[in-house]
Amino acid sequence: MPKGAKPIGCKARLVAKGFTHKSNIDYFDTFVLVTRISSIQVLLALAVIHKLVIHQMVVKIAFLNGELEEEIYMTQLEGCVVPGQKNKVCKLLKSLYGLKQTPKQWHEKLDSVLLCDGFSPNDADKCVFSKFENGECVIICLYVDDMLIFGTCIDIVSRTKLFLGSKFEMKDMGETNMILGVRIIRKRDSILLSREQYTEKLLRKFEYYDFKPMSTPYDANNKLIKNRGESVSQPHYAQIIRSLLHLMSFSRLDIAYAVGRLSRYTQCPF
Repeated sequence: MPKGAKPIGCKARLVAKGFTHKSNIDYFDTFVLVTRISSIQVLLALAVIHKLVIHQMVVKIAFLNGELEEEIYMTQLEGCVVPGQKNKVCKLLKSLYGLKQTPKQWHEKLDSVLLCDGFSPNDADKCVFSKFENGECVIICLYVDDMLIFGTCIDIVSRTKLFLGSKFEMKDMGETNMILGVRIIRKRDSILLSREQYTEKLLRKFEYYDFKPMSTPYDANNKLIKNRGESVSQPHYAQIIRSLLHLMSFSRLDIAYAVGRLSRYTQCPF
């Protein structure tokens, strides 16, 4: 590298060898909680009805914030071995990427921080937290390390941002315009959810982009039967159905009936 030049895009990350861990010894629960898509849809609907402010924040290196409950040890890093103590190992006090319990520990850490600040978890969705104070309301919706913050006014949203920033390293995304690949277009009395880029990507990927569009996705008079003729690639068909289910679940409910009917034949495409 030339003198004075700086490396571009180089990152050093310490990752644990989670594949060597043994169940019920090195880890117990390995789940990661994410909010339901239906919860986001409901909150967006409430935002329209009650004219809520919607902002977004991202937690940087979220999984490093969790505190371990189990005793986990790792060998000293190559090139960083303490002289005269090469036979010793390191005891981990906090989570690392690669550990099987890291996602769970991150959620428990965030849960404890929010509860101490007066937030209450939702009974139906443990990734939705709400707090009421002085007639104002703020709601936090969590998807791993991505947070949507709904508030009745900008002041309570700003205070929530300051609080979160004091506990974790955060990136403030400002007013929300994109979440989970869905563009959020806020108009005067409505919110429009758009997946135009994702839809175009699917059409190009499966080579249907140049097909003629139809106003009705499926004719209910058509009778579908199992394929008994020329073989059709089952993995390819199943991949298309999965992609359509993902598209349908968030913003394209109009194709729900058609996708539901077609998904019955993933074992033997017609």
